Amino acid sequence: MAFALVAILAHAQEVQMDFIPFHYSGYDIPQFENKLLQQRNGDLVANVLMMSPSGDNNIPPIIAGLCFYKVSPTSLQITDSLFVADTTPPAWYLFAQDPRGEGNLRVNIEPDGNGGTALRISHFSDDDLNTNPDDDVVAHLCDTIAFDYIDSYMIDSQGDLILKYYTERANGGDVCHIARCGVDGTLKHEAVLPESHNYIRTMNEFKSTPKQYYQWKESSGGNLFIYVIDSTFQVKNYHVINKLLQDTIYEINDTISIQVVKEFQFGSANTTFVVPDGEDVYMAAPVIRDSAWYYDFRECGASVACYEMRTMQRKALVHFNDQPGPTTNVRIMCFQISSDGNVYLVYREPDVESNPTMTAVKMDRNLNVIWKRYCYEPHSLKVDPQWSCYSDLLKDENGNEKGVYVAGYSHNQLEPHSGIFFFFLTDEGLDQVEEGEIEIRPYLFYPNPAQDRLHLQYSPDVKPAKVELYDMQGRLVRTQSDGLESINLQGLAPGQYLMKVTLEDGKTYSDKVVKE
Repeated sequence: MAFALVAILAHAQEVQMDFIPFHYSGYDIPQFENKLLQQRNGDLVANVLMMSPSGDNNIPPIIAGLCFYKVSPTSLQITDSLFVADTTPPAWYLFAQDPRGEGNLRVNIEPDGNGGTALRISHFSDDDLNTNPDDDVVAHLCDTIAFDYIDSYMIDSQGDLILKYYTERANGGDVCHIARCGVDGTLKHEAVLPESHNYIRTMNEFKSTPKQYYQWKESSGGNLFIYVIDSTFQVKNYHVINKLLQDTIYEINDTISIQVVKEFQFGSANTTFVVPDGEDVYMAAPVIRDSAWYYDFRECGASVACYEMRTMQRKALVHFNDQPGPTTNVRIMCFQISSDGNVYLVYREPDVESNPTMTAVKMDRNLNVIWKRYCYEPHSLKVDPQWSCYSDLLKDENGNEKGVYVAGYSHNQLEPHSGIFFFFLTDEGLDQVEEGEIEIRPYLFYPNPAQDRLHLQYSPDVKPAKVELYDMQGRLVRTQSDGLESINLQGLAPGQYLMKVTLEDGKTYSDKVVKE
Protein backbone atom coordinates (compact mmCIF):
# COMPACT_ATOMS: atom_id res chain seq x y z
CA MET A 1 0.00 0.00 0.00
CA ALA A 2 1.48 3.28 -1.06
CA PHE A 3 1.03 6.38 0.98
CA ALA A 4 2.52 9.82 1.48
CA LEU A 5 3.11 11.39 4.85
CA VAL A 6 3.14 15.13 5.36
CA ALA A 7 4.33 16.36 8.76
CA ILE A 8 3.95 19.94 9.89
CA LEU A 9 5.56 21.06 13.12
CA ALA A 10 3.90 24.18 14.47
CA HIS A 11 4.53 26.10 17.66
CA ALA A 12 2.78 28.96 19.43
CA GLN A 13 3.75 31.23 22.27
CA GLU A 14 2.81 29.14 25.31
CA VAL A 15 1.43 25.98 23.77
CA GLN A 16 2.68 23.52 21.23
CA MET A 17 0.16 22.26 18.70
CA ASP A 18 1.33 19.64 16.24
CA PHE A 19 -0.90 18.67 13.31
CA ILE A 20 -0.08 15.64 11.13
CA PRO A 21 -2.31 15.22 8.08
CA PHE A 22 -1.86 11.82 6.47
CA HIS A 23 -3.35 10.82 3.11
CA TYR A 24 -3.04 7.85 0.82
CA SER A 25 -4.76 6.45 -2.26
CA GLY A 26 -6.14 3.03 -3.09
CA TYR A 27 -8.54 2.52 -0.21
CA ASP A 28 -11.54 4.26 1.24
CA ILE A 29 -11.74 4.94 4.99
CA PRO A 30 -15.26 4.64 6.38
CA GLN A 31 -14.23 5.19 9.99
CA PHE A 32 -11.85 4.69 12.86
CA GLU A 33 -12.95 1.72 14.93
CA ASN A 34 -13.57 2.16 18.62
CA LYS A 35 -10.82 3.98 20.50
CA LEU A 36 -7.18 4.75 20.14
CA LEU A 37 -4.47 3.64 22.51
CA GLN A 38 -1.68 5.67 24.03
CA GLN A 39 1.08 3.28 24.99
CA ARG A 40 3.19 3.60 28.10
CA ASN A 41 6.02 5.04 26.01
CA GLY A 42 3.72 7.87 24.87
CA ASP A 43 3.11 6.69 21.31
CA LEU A 44 -0.42 6.46 19.89
CA VAL A 45 -1.83 3.44 18.06
CA ALA A 46 -4.81 3.96 15.74
CA ASN A 47 -6.98 1.36 14.01
CA VAL A 48 -8.56 2.17 10.64
CA LEU A 49 -11.09 0.03 8.76
CA MET A 50 -10.21 0.13 5.06
CA MET A 51 -12.42 -0.61 2.07
CA SER A 52 -11.87 -1.04 -1.65
CA PRO A 53 -14.57 0.58 -3.82
CA SER A 54 -16.56 -1.92 -5.88
CA GLY A 55 -16.97 0.43 -8.85
CA ASP A 56 -20.74 -0.03 -8.77
CA ASN A 57 -22.88 2.27 -6.65
CA ASN A 58 -25.36 -0.57 -6.13
CA ILE A 59 -22.72 -2.91 -4.70
CA PRO A 60 -21.24 -2.22 -1.25
CA PRO A 61 -17.48 -1.69 -1.10
CA ILE A 62 -15.30 -4.65 -0.25
CA ILE A 63 -13.69 -4.63 3.18
CA ALA A 64 -9.97 -4.89 2.54
CA GLY A 65 -8.96 -5.18 6.17
CA LEU A 66 -7.68 -3.22 9.14
CA CYS A 67 -4.61 -1.04 9.27
CA PHE A 68 -2.88 -0.13 12.53
CA TYR A 69 -0.74 3.01 12.71
CA LYS A 70 1.71 3.87 15.46
CA VAL A 71 2.43 7.59 15.78
CA SER A 72 4.99 9.43 17.89
CA PRO A 73 3.69 12.78 19.20
CA THR A 74 7.31 13.75 19.88
CA SER A 75 8.92 13.13 16.50
CA LEU A 76 5.63 13.73 14.62
CA GLN A 77 6.11 10.60 12.55
CA ILE A 78 4.23 7.41 11.86
CA THR A 79 6.77 4.95 13.24
CA ASP A 80 5.10 1.59 12.50
CA SER A 81 2.11 0.11 10.70
CA LEU A 82 0.43 -3.27 10.40
CA PHE A 83 -2.17 -4.39 7.86
CA VAL A 84 -4.53 -7.21 8.82
CA ALA A 85 -6.39 -8.68 5.85
CA ASP A 86 -10.14 -9.00 5.90
CA THR A 87 -11.83 -11.44 8.22
CA THR A 88 -15.52 -12.25 7.90
CA PRO A 89 -17.25 -10.75 9.74
CA PRO A 90 -14.78 -7.87 10.13
CA ALA A 91 -13.03 -7.57 13.47
CA TRP A 92 -13.74 -4.59 15.71
CA TYR A 93 -10.96 -3.85 18.13
CA LEU A 94 -10.42 -2.29 21.51
CA PHE A 95 -6.96 -1.04 22.44
CA ALA A 96 -5.95 -0.71 26.07
CA GLN A 97 -2.87 -0.96 28.19
CA ASP A 98 -2.71 -4.38 29.83
CA PRO A 99 -3.68 -3.71 33.49
CA ARG A 100 -1.62 -6.75 34.55
CA GLY A 101 1.69 -5.17 33.56
CA GLU A 102 3.61 -4.47 30.38
CA GLY A 103 2.17 -4.50 26.88
CA ASN A 104 -1.25 -3.81 25.43
CA LEU A 105 -4.50 -5.58 24.64
CA ARG A 106 -6.37 -5.90 21.36
CA VAL A 107 -9.88 -7.29 21.78
CA ASN A 108 -12.66 -8.32 19.41
CA ILE A 109 -15.72 -10.55 19.31
CA GLU A 110 -16.15 -13.25 16.67
CA PRO A 111 -18.28 -16.33 15.85
CA ASP A 112 -17.28 -19.34 17.92
CA GLY A 113 -17.97 -21.85 15.13
CA ASN A 114 -20.98 -23.36 16.93
CA GLY A 115 -23.60 -20.68 16.26
CA GLY A 116 -22.48 -18.55 19.20
CA THR A 117 -20.17 -15.65 19.94
CA ALA A 118 -16.70 -15.65 21.47
CA LEU A 119 -14.40 -12.98 22.88
CA ARG A 120 -10.78 -12.93 21.69
CA ILE A 121 -8.10 -11.14 23.71
CA SER A 122 -4.70 -10.63 22.07
CA HIS A 123 -1.52 -9.14 23.50
CA PHE A 124 1.10 -6.97 21.81
CA SER A 125 4.13 -5.14 23.16
CA ASP A 126 5.00 -1.44 23.13
CA ASP A 127 7.66 -2.18 20.52
CA ASP A 128 5.76 -4.34 18.03
CA LEU A 129 2.18 -4.23 16.73
CA ASN A 130 2.14 -7.96 15.91
CA THR A 131 0.28 -10.47 18.06
CA ASN A 132 0.89 -14.20 18.51
CA PRO A 133 -2.40 -16.09 17.89
CA ASP A 134 -1.13 -19.03 19.93
CA ASP A 135 -1.15 -16.80 23.00
CA ASP A 136 -4.68 -15.44 22.45
CA VAL A 137 -7.35 -15.96 25.09
CA VAL A 138 -10.70 -17.05 23.59
CA ALA A 139 -13.78 -17.09 25.85
CA HIS A 140 -17.44 -17.97 25.15
CA LEU A 141 -19.88 -15.05 25.47
CA CYS A 142 -23.30 -16.25 24.32
CA ASP A 143 -25.06 -18.98 22.32
CA THR A 144 -26.25 -16.68 19.54
CA ILE A 145 -24.21 -14.86 16.92
CA ALA A 146 -23.52 -11.21 17.67
CA PHE A 147 -23.77 -8.55 14.99
CA ASP A 148 -20.51 -7.50 13.38
CA TYR A 149 -20.16 -4.28 15.33
CA ILE A 150 -19.70 -3.20 18.94
CA ASP A 151 -21.16 -0.14 20.61
CA SER A 152 -18.64 0.28 23.41
CA TYR A 153 -15.45 -1.28 24.71
CA MET A 154 -13.57 -0.10 27.79
CA ILE A 155 -11.22 -1.21 30.56
CA ASP A 156 -12.58 0.06 33.89
CA SER A 157 -10.63 1.14 36.96
CA GLN A 158 -10.74 -2.41 38.35
CA GLY A 159 -8.96 -3.78 35.26
CA ASP A 160 -12.05 -5.49 33.89
CA LEU A 161 -13.15 -5.42 30.27
CA ILE A 162 -16.64 -3.93 29.78
CA LEU A 163 -18.24 -4.41 26.36
CA LYS A 164 -21.61 -3.86 24.72
CA TYR A 165 -22.69 -5.94 21.75
CA TYR A 166 -25.90 -6.90 19.98
CA THR A 167 -27.75 -10.05 18.96
CA GLU A 168 -31.00 -10.43 17.05
CA ARG A 169 -34.26 -10.87 18.97
CA ALA A 170 -36.32 -13.94 17.98
CA ASN A 171 -39.39 -11.82 17.13
CA GLY A 172 -37.37 -9.07 15.48
CA GLY A 173 -35.34 -6.19 16.81
CA ASP A 174 -32.02 -6.17 18.62
CA VAL A 175 -30.91 -7.32 22.05
CA CYS A 176 -28.27 -5.12 23.71
CA HIS A 177 -25.86 -7.16 25.85
CA ILE A 178 -23.34 -5.75 28.29
CA ALA A 179 -20.71 -7.99 29.83
CA ARG A 180 -17.88 -7.78 32.35
CA CYS A 181 -14.88 -10.01 31.63
CA GLY A 182 -11.48 -10.37 33.19
CA VAL A 183 -8.54 -9.88 30.86
CA ASP A 184 -7.90 -13.61 31.35
CA GLY A 185 -11.24 -14.30 29.59
CA THR A 186 -13.33 -15.00 32.71
CA LEU A 187 -16.97 -13.93 32.22
CA LYS A 188 -17.83 -12.21 35.51
CA HIS A 189 -21.25 -10.73 34.79
CA GLU A 190 -23.64 -10.23 31.90
CA ALA A 191 -26.93 -8.39 31.52
CA VAL A 192 -29.36 -7.22 28.86
CA LEU A 193 -29.94 -3.48 28.76
CA PRO A 194 -33.40 -2.00 28.12
CA GLU A 195 -34.32 -1.38 24.49
CA SER A 196 -34.16 2.36 25.22
CA HIS A 197 -30.38 1.91 25.55
CA ASN A 198 -29.91 0.37 22.13
CA TYR A 199 -27.36 2.19 20.01
CA ILE A 200 -26.18 4.58 22.70
CA ARG A 201 -22.66 4.69 21.31
CA THR A 202 -21.12 6.04 24.50
CA MET A 203 -20.04 4.59 27.82
CA ASN A 204 -17.58 5.63 30.50
CA GLU A 205 -16.89 5.27 34.20
CA PHE A 206 -17.38 7.83 36.95
CA LYS A 207 -13.89 8.66 38.22
CA SER A 208 -15.28 9.60 41.62
CA THR A 209 -17.37 6.39 41.89
CA PRO A 210 -15.56 3.33 40.50
CA LYS A 211 -17.73 0.55 39.01
CA GLN A 212 -20.49 3.04 38.30
CA TYR A 213 -20.90 3.91 34.64
CA TYR A 214 -22.72 6.46 32.55
CA GLN A 215 -24.08 6.73 29.01
CA TRP A 216 -25.84 9.50 27.20
CA LYS A 217 -28.02 9.98 24.16
CA GLU A 218 -30.25 12.56 22.52
CA SER A 219 -33.95 12.05 23.23
CA SER A 220 -36.68 12.26 20.60
CA GLY A 221 -37.38 15.79 21.83
CA GLY A 222 -33.76 16.85 21.37
CA ASN A 223 -32.82 16.95 25.08
CA LEU A 224 -29.83 15.04 26.46
CA PHE A 225 -30.36 12.02 28.72
CA ILE A 226 -27.51 10.83 30.98
CA TYR A 227 -28.07 7.30 32.31
CA VAL A 228 -26.33 6.02 35.45
CA ILE A 229 -25.58 2.27 35.53
CA ASP A 230 -24.30 0.32 38.56
CA SER A 231 -21.76 -2.51 38.69
CA THR A 232 -24.42 -5.11 37.81
CA PHE A 233 -25.45 -2.98 34.79
CA GLN A 234 -28.81 -1.99 36.21
CA VAL A 235 -30.03 1.48 35.28
CA LYS A 236 -30.17 3.32 38.61
CA ASN A 237 -30.96 6.87 37.58
CA TYR A 238 -30.99 9.34 34.72
CA HIS A 239 -30.52 13.08 34.33
CA VAL A 240 -31.88 15.40 31.66
CA ILE A 241 -30.13 18.45 30.18
CA ASN A 242 -32.59 20.69 28.36
CA LYS A 243 -31.49 21.65 24.86
CA LEU A 244 -33.08 25.09 25.09
CA LEU A 245 -30.81 27.93 26.18
CA GLN A 246 -32.91 30.89 25.11
CA ASP A 247 -36.36 31.47 23.64
CA THR A 248 -37.03 35.17 22.98
CA ILE A 249 -39.50 37.20 20.96
CA TYR A 250 -37.79 40.09 19.18
CA GLU A 251 -40.29 42.80 18.26
CA ILE A 252 -39.33 44.19 14.85
CA ASN A 253 -42.25 46.60 14.45
CA ASP A 254 -45.96 46.78 15.22
CA THR A 255 -46.90 43.99 12.82
CA ILE A 256 -43.90 41.64 12.63
CA SER A 257 -42.18 39.67 15.38
CA ILE A 258 -39.44 37.07 15.03
CA GLN A 259 -38.95 34.24 17.49
CA VAL A 260 -35.24 33.62 18.03
CA VAL A 261 -34.26 30.31 19.62
CA LYS A 262 -30.83 29.45 20.98
CA GLU A 263 -30.33 25.77 21.76
CA PHE A 264 -27.87 22.90 21.98
CA GLN A 265 -27.62 20.61 18.99
CA PHE A 266 -27.13 17.34 20.86
CA GLY A 267 -26.16 14.30 18.84
CA SER A 268 -23.95 11.24 18.90
CA ALA A 269 -20.87 10.61 21.02
CA ASN A 270 -18.72 12.41 18.48
CA THR A 271 -20.66 15.66 18.41
CA THR A 272 -21.61 15.83 22.12
CA PHE A 273 -19.18 15.20 24.97
CA VAL A 274 -20.16 14.55 28.60
CA VAL A 275 -17.59 14.34 31.42
CA PRO A 276 -18.67 14.03 35.09
CA ASP A 277 -16.28 15.60 37.60
CA GLY A 278 -17.14 14.92 41.24
CA GLU A 279 -20.64 16.24 41.93
CA ASP A 280 -20.75 18.17 38.65
CA VAL A 281 -21.09 17.21 35.02
CA TYR A 282 -19.43 19.14 32.19
CA MET A 283 -20.85 19.04 28.69
CA ALA A 284 -19.72 20.35 25.30
CA ALA A 285 -21.92 20.45 22.21
CA PRO A 286 -22.65 22.54 19.11
CA VAL A 287 -25.14 25.32 19.67
CA ILE A 288 -27.34 27.17 17.21
CA ARG A 289 -29.13 30.51 17.32
CA ASP A 290 -31.90 30.38 14.77
CA SER A 291 -35.00 32.29 13.74
CA ALA A 292 -38.28 30.44 13.57
CA TRP A 293 -39.15 32.12 10.27
CA TYR A 294 -36.05 33.70 8.77
CA TYR A 295 -33.06 31.50 8.05
CA ASP A 296 -30.85 34.57 7.69
CA PHE A 297 -30.77 34.83 11.49
CA ARG A 298 -29.06 31.45 11.85
CA GLU A 299 -25.78 31.54 13.78
CA CYS A 300 -23.78 28.52 14.96
CA GLY A 301 -21.09 27.94 17.55
CA ALA A 302 -19.88 25.68 20.35
CA SER A 303 -20.90 25.82 24.00
CA VAL A 304 -19.52 24.34 27.20
CA ALA A 305 -21.68 24.09 30.31
CA CYS A 306 -21.29 22.83 33.87
CA TYR A 307 -24.29 21.39 35.73
CA GLU A 308 -24.75 20.28 39.32
CA MET A 309 -25.43 16.56 38.88
CA ARG A 310 -28.10 16.15 41.54
CA THR A 311 -30.36 19.03 40.47
CA MET A 312 -29.17 19.58 36.88
CA GLN A 313 -28.97 23.30 37.61
CA ARG A 314 -26.52 25.06 35.32
CA LYS A 315 -23.53 26.52 37.19
CA ALA A 316 -21.49 27.92 34.29
CA LEU A 317 -21.85 28.41 30.53
CA VAL A 318 -19.46 29.69 27.87
CA HIS A 319 -20.17 30.09 24.17
CA PHE A 320 -17.66 30.19 21.30
CA ASN A 321 -18.40 31.55 17.84
CA ASP A 322 -15.18 32.37 16.03
CA GLN A 323 -16.88 33.04 12.69
CA PRO A 324 -19.55 35.65 13.54
CA GLY A 325 -22.66 35.63 11.43
CA PRO A 326 -24.26 32.76 9.55
CA THR A 327 -21.90 29.81 9.23
CA THR A 328 -21.84 26.05 8.94
CA ASN A 329 -22.25 23.81 11.98
CA VAL A 330 -19.41 23.51 14.46
CA ARG A 331 -17.97 20.06 15.16
CA ILE A 332 -16.69 19.28 18.66
CA MET A 333 -13.42 17.35 18.28
CA CYS A 334 -12.19 17.00 21.86
CA PHE A 335 -13.43 17.70 25.39
CA GLN A 336 -11.29 16.56 28.30
CA ILE A 337 -10.81 17.50 31.96
CA SER A 338 -7.33 17.07 33.42
CA SER A 339 -6.68 15.87 36.97
CA ASP A 340 -5.94 19.46 38.06
CA GLY A 341 -9.41 20.56 36.93
CA ASN A 342 -8.45 22.40 33.74
CA VAL A 343 -10.80 21.91 30.80
CA TYR A 344 -9.59 21.38 27.23
CA LEU A 345 -11.86 21.96 24.23
CA VAL A 346 -11.02 21.50 20.54
CA TYR A 347 -13.61 22.30 17.90
CA ARG A 348 -13.65 22.79 14.15
CA GLU A 349 -15.53 25.58 12.42
CA PRO A 350 -15.59 26.33 8.67
CA ASP A 351 -16.28 29.89 7.61
CA VAL A 352 -18.70 30.92 4.87
CA GLU A 353 -16.01 30.10 2.30
CA SER A 354 -15.64 26.57 3.80
CA ASN A 355 -12.12 27.33 5.03
CA PRO A 356 -11.82 25.32 8.25
CA THR A 357 -10.17 26.42 11.48
CA MET A 358 -9.51 24.01 14.35
CA THR A 359 -9.65 25.98 17.61
CA ALA A 360 -8.19 24.79 20.92
CA VAL A 361 -9.23 26.38 24.22
CA LYS A 362 -7.98 25.86 27.75
CA MET A 363 -10.32 26.88 30.61
CA ASP A 364 -10.31 26.65 34.37
CA ARG A 365 -12.92 24.71 36.35
CA ASN A 366 -15.28 27.72 36.25
CA LEU A 367 -14.97 27.87 32.44
CA ASN A 368 -12.90 31.04 32.40
CA VAL A 369 -10.76 31.03 29.26
CA ILE A 370 -7.01 30.78 29.94
CA TRP A 371 -5.91 30.77 26.30
CA LYS A 372 -7.11 30.01 22.78
CA ARG A 373 -5.12 28.87 19.75
CA TYR A 374 -6.25 28.62 16.12
CA CYS A 375 -4.95 25.98 13.73
CA TYR A 376 -5.38 26.97 10.08
CA GLU A 377 -5.59 23.55 8.48
CA PRO A 378 -3.55 22.71 5.39
CA HIS A 379 -5.49 22.95 2.15
CA SER A 380 -5.28 19.19 1.71
CA LEU A 381 -7.47 18.58 4.77
CA LYS A 382 -10.47 20.74 3.97
CA VAL A 383 -12.73 17.69 3.98
CA ASP A 384 -15.07 17.40 6.96
CA PRO A 385 -13.60 14.89 9.46
CA GLN A 386 -17.12 13.45 9.92
CA TRP A 387 -18.01 11.44 13.02
CA SER A 388 -15.12 9.11 13.82
CA CYS A 389 -12.88 11.36 15.88
CA TYR A 390 -11.32 10.26 19.14
CA SER A 391 -9.54 12.21 21.83
CA ASP A 392 -8.06 11.80 25.29
CA LEU A 393 -5.56 13.33 27.67
CA LEU A 394 -2.01 13.17 26.33
CA LYS A 395 0.55 11.74 28.76
CA ASP A 396 4.33 11.57 28.80
CA GLU A 397 6.39 8.43 29.37
CA ASN A 398 6.02 8.83 33.15
CA GLY A 399 2.21 8.94 32.90
CA ASN A 400 1.98 12.66 33.64
CA GLU A 401 -0.73 14.58 31.81
CA LYS A 402 0.69 17.18 29.43
CA GLY A 403 -2.18 18.04 27.07
CA VAL A 404 -4.68 16.35 24.76
CA TYR A 405 -4.72 14.58 21.43
CA VAL A 406 -7.32 14.26 18.68
CA ALA A 407 -7.26 11.69 15.90
CA GLY A 408 -9.76 10.99 13.14
CA TYR A 409 -10.28 10.74 9.44
CA SER A 410 -11.38 13.14 6.73
CA HIS A 411 -13.63 11.52 4.20
CA ASN A 412 -15.88 12.72 1.42
CA GLN A 413 -17.26 10.70 -1.49
CA LEU A 414 -16.59 13.67 -3.79
CA GLU A 415 -12.91 13.85 -2.89
CA PRO A 416 -10.25 11.82 -4.74
CA HIS A 417 -8.84 10.48 -1.48
CA SER A 418 -9.51 10.08 2.22
CA GLY A 419 -7.07 10.56 5.03
CA ILE A 420 -6.39 10.25 8.72
CA PHE A 421 -5.00 12.99 10.93
CA PHE A 422 -3.42 13.35 14.36
CA PHE A 423 -3.56 16.58 16.34
CA PHE A 424 -1.49 17.14 19.51
CA LEU A 425 -1.81 19.98 21.98
CA THR A 426 0.65 20.33 24.88
CA ASP A 427 1.35 22.95 27.52
CA GLU A 428 5.06 23.00 26.72
CA GLY A 429 6.28 26.46 25.76
CA LEU A 430 9.14 26.93 23.32
CA ASP A 431 11.83 29.60 23.52
CA GLN A 432 12.19 30.25 19.81
CA VAL A 433 9.65 30.52 17.02
CA GLU A 434 10.68 31.12 13.44
CA GLU A 435 8.44 33.31 11.35
CA GLY A 436 7.01 31.40 8.40
CA GLU A 437 6.78 27.96 10.01
CA ILE A 438 3.72 28.85 12.07
CA GLU A 439 0.42 27.13 11.36
CA ILE A 440 -0.91 27.93 14.84
CA ARG A 441 -2.02 31.44 15.78
CA PRO A 442 -3.03 33.07 19.08
CA TYR A 443 -5.55 35.07 17.06
CA LEU A 444 -8.23 34.58 14.42
CA PHE A 445 -8.80 36.95 11.47
CA TYR A 446 -11.94 37.24 9.35
CA PRO A 447 -13.41 37.64 6.81
CA ASN A 448 -10.88 36.65 4.18
CA PRO A 449 -11.40 37.88 1.47
CA ALA A 450 -12.47 41.19 3.05
CA GLN A 451 -13.91 44.37 1.61
CA ASP A 452 -13.51 47.44 3.82
CA ARG A 453 -12.47 45.99 7.19
CA LEU A 454 -10.57 42.99 8.55
CA HIS A 455 -11.36 41.78 12.09
CA LEU A 456 -8.95 40.07 14.48
CA GLN A 457 -9.86 38.13 17.61
CA TYR A 458 -7.00 37.52 20.08
CA SER A 459 -6.52 34.96 22.81
CA PRO A 460 -6.92 36.52 26.29
CA ASP A 461 -3.34 35.55 27.22
CA VAL A 462 -1.67 37.62 24.47
CA LYS A 463 -1.50 41.35 23.72
CA PRO A 464 -1.00 42.69 20.19
CA ALA A 465 1.40 45.58 19.64
CA LYS A 466 1.17 46.33 15.92
CA VAL A 467 -0.42 45.16 12.68
CA GLU A 468 1.19 45.95 9.31
CA LEU A 469 0.06 45.34 5.76
CA TYR A 470 2.52 44.86 2.87
CA ASP A 471 1.75 44.54 -0.80
CA MET A 472 3.16 41.60 -2.74
CA GLN A 473 6.21 43.67 -3.73
CA GLY A 474 7.12 43.98 -0.05
CA ARG A 475 6.13 47.66 0.33
CA LEU A 476 4.51 48.73 3.62
CA VAL A 477 1.07 50.11 2.74
CA ARG A 478 -0.60 50.33 6.16
CA THR A 479 0.41 50.17 9.83
CA GLN A 480 -1.73 50.31 12.95
CA SER A 481 -0.71 50.26 16.63
CA ASP A 482 -4.03 50.76 18.42
CA GLY A 483 -7.56 49.46 17.94
CA LEU A 484 -6.04 46.25 16.62
CA GLU A 485 -9.29 44.28 16.76
CA SER A 486 -10.22 45.88 13.43
CA ILE A 487 -8.02 46.89 10.46
CA ASN A 488 -9.29 49.47 7.98
CA LEU A 489 -8.80 48.35 4.35
CA GLN A 490 -10.50 51.31 2.69
CA GLY A 491 -8.41 52.99 0.03
CA LEU A 492 -6.36 49.89 -0.74
CA ALA A 493 -6.45 48.43 -4.23
CA PRO A 494 -8.11 45.01 -4.58
CA GLY A 495 -5.62 42.16 -4.43
CA GLN A 496 -3.47 40.09 -2.09
CA TYR A 497 -1.54 41.50 0.88
CA LEU A 498 0.75 40.16 3.59
CA MET A 499 -0.47 40.92 7.12
CA LYS A 500 2.20 40.96 9.83
CA VAL A 501 1.01 40.81 13.45
CA THR A 502 3.51 41.69 16.19
CA LEU A 503 2.77 40.86 19.84
CA GLU A 504 4.04 42.78 22.85
CA ASP A 505 6.55 40.02 23.59
CA GLY A 506 8.10 40.57 20.16
CA LYS A 507 6.82 37.42 18.42
CA THR A 508 5.53 37.97 14.90
CA TYR A 509 3.12 36.09 12.64
CA SER A 510 2.43 36.58 8.93
CA ASP A 511 -0.71 35.75 6.94
CA LYS A 512 -1.95 36.40 3.45
CA VAL A 513 -5.19 38.37 3.22
CA VAL A 514 -7.23 39.35 0.18
CA LYS A 515 -8.87 42.75 -0.35
CA GLU A 516 -11.91 42.51 -2.63
